[in-house]
Amino acid sequence: MRERFRGLVDARPVAAFFVLAYAISWVAWLGPILDLAEPFGTLGFLLGGFGPFLAALLVTWIGSDSVRAWVRRIVDWRVAPRWYLAALAVPLLVVALTSVGLAVLGASVDPGLLPGRVSLVLVSFVSIALVGGGNEEPGWRGLALPKLQEQYAPVPATLILGVVWALWHLPLLATGPTEFHGLASFVELAPTTGVRILNIVGVAFVLTWIYNATGSVLLAILAHTGFNTANSTLVPLPLEVISAGDSTTILLVTTVVLWVVVAVLLVGTRGRLGYDGAPAGNTRTDRGRPEAR
Repeated sequence: MRERFRGLVDARPVAAFFVLAYAISWVAWLGPILDLAEPFGTLGFLLGGFGPFLAALLVTWIGSDSVRAWVRRIVDWRVAPRWYLAALAVPLLVVALTSVGLAVLGASVDPGLLPGRVSLVLVSFVSIALVGGGNEEPGWRGLALPKLQEQYAPVPATLILGVVWALWHLPLLATGPTEFHGLASFVELAPTTGVRILNIVGVAFVLTWIYNATGSVLLAILAHTGFNTANSTLVPLPLEVISAGDSTTILLVTTVVLWVVVAVLLVGTRGRLGYDGAPAGNTRTDRGRPEAR
């Protein structure tokens, strides 16, 4: 069975990965639609988050690439300390600038709320790294990004991956607390969904830079976790405001700030986003080692 599919996977590894990631996650996320009893609904929700991980494992195992090399990139911690700092500091910078923007817009920003959230931040960081976003990275940055950059320059590769990654989240919106109910709700939620897609694509550019500069999926996991943790706990507004409908304003400001950061990265790296591997169109699978390690 494995040999039968190897040629197909080797010919279109990214397409195979995308199809499998969507299939695994979207089927697992059918719980709310099927009204599954607990704990099956929660288990499906958690399993869906591992869709990209499982898809990357299957594509790597079925294809001709080395599973061991894929795992090594996931756990590669031998990275210069400045890149650990960058992976954690960029999400904090985005949230800090977002807080300034919210204050300018008249929001009741209160930095005094932050010391009381230390334990929440720590717990959130660990849980998000394991099951709330960081667990996706062995697929998105561990397989899809390096494969795409064998064919495309970093910017188009990131755009492709960012859009696919963003759209992968759609069932979470459709089955969440802001569930779609007919055309009216769709029209109402469409602008927010569009901003969320822009936000996720912006994060993809930062994660591309982190991965290309280090060659480590672990650093991408830390940065992804940092964004999710900072957005959910470190905006200095009451948590009920962050999680309520008013979060649309936070999302808008965060997205604007994020794309300003992306613009700086693109200018600063001349569009290479830290990539120093083979030119676009070269299909060799072992890209050059990054210089900034």
